[in-house]
Amino acid sequence: MSKTLHSNQKDKISTEMYLKTIFLLQEQGIKPKPVDLVKELKLSKGSISEMIKKLTDDKLINYESFGNITFTKKGLQKAKNVVRKYLTVKDFLINVLKVPLDKVHDEACNLEHAFSDESIVKLNVLNKLKKSTSR
Repeated sequence: MSKTLHSNQKDKISTEMYLKTIFLLQEQGIKPKPVDLVKELKLSKGSISEMIKKLTDDKLINYESFGNITFTKKGLQKAKNVVRKYLTVKDFLINVLKVPLDKVHDEACNLEHAFSDESIVKLNVLNKLKKSTSR
């Protein structure tokens, strides 16, 4: 079996990573520009430009040269969903699996893309159950 990701999986991970980064920058009060994504994601300007074009074409963001990046309604929904997945996985890693805090962020970032929405709902229930029984 090949260890490479299927191309649609790579696109999903990449798209979600960008949406989450834009969302978190906005949450910090930053009006994101491509240069902010270059810094946060540690990717080349070319890679950032390419993905911004894709996200714009997919109607997930609005962007005009030298302006700020803003979400469309659809893009904001997707970004919130990715962040929700990240927070659910992070909570699970900390409270159920007892993963060391210095490893939680990277693990949660990797796993958030692998879980379906249905699995995240179940994971959230498990998190709540664990919290209620550990009191």
